[in-house]
Amino acid sequence: MSRRRMRTYYDVLGVPFGASEEVIRMRYRELAKRYHPDVNPSPEAAARMQELNEAYHVLSDPRRRLAYHLRLAAYVMRQRANPSTKRVAAPTPVSAAPTYAFPLGWILGGLLGLVVLSAVVYHVYHPFSPAKVDFSGYGWISWPAYLHLPKSIEWVNLAHNRFSAIPAEVVQLPALKGLNLSYNRMEVLPGTLVRHQQLEELLLAGNGIRAVPLGIGELSRLRRLDLRENQLKTLPFEIFSLPNLHYLDVRGNPLRPEVRAFLAKWQAENPHIQVYW
Repeated sequence: MSRRRMRTYYDVLGVPFGASEEVIRMRYRELAKRYHPDVNPSPEAAARMQELNEAYHVLSDPRRRLAYHLRLAAYVMRQRANPSTKRVAAPTPVSAAPTYAFPLGWILGGLLGLVVLSAVVYHVYHPFSPAKVDFSGYGWISWPAYLHLPKSIEWVNLAHNRFSAIPAEVVQLPALKGLNLSYNRMEVLPGTLVRHQQLEELLLAGNGIRAVPLGIGELSRLRRLDLRENQLKTLPFEIFSLPNLHYLDVRGNPLRPEVRAFLAKWQAENPHIQVYW
């Protein structure tokens, strides 16, 4: 009697079982560019994209991933303990694919169980939390409704998209330290940005920003501020009192002469700060 091997979320993404967070992220990004509804309008692509989103949703989050590994381990052990019983549904809604005959199936099942248990033990003693996400170059206009970021995220790269505002999903991150929104379509920076007082890098080059919000001086940990190629005519003087700032780039802006004169003077007085204007 033939056996059926359950198709896992790793199979959906086409990565080895237990693949690293970086491998999973890169593979998801590669497949999303191929099957996203904005690129591929076919019904098959929509179904495939839903399947990819479900797999990535689980495997990109440490807690959901560990819980999924535990379910897989329980499933394999249940099948080994009751080989004569009717197979129950796999713990994922992903369809199963027919594979191997009885002896080989037993061997592969045992190996899979060993790998799952090893992964579980590893996660228990080496827990990980994703800290960075890179969604640059997707051409997004708005934040995808299916994509939810874990609160552990500290660095978000959204360069080369088409956002006209900072996505609420990003603004709500409690541990945000770095944000790259270069080459989008923003004209206004929200004042709520200054609530992220742990922010260290803010990269906003190539937008159409006309003003920097007051209160930016509250970002006392800000080290790097990139405002190249915007529409700034002036800068709030709070920027020049930021205690940890060591890089400021405002090239390509129509700055007023008096602002340029002040920048030259400030640069001379603070040679340890990289200033480009």
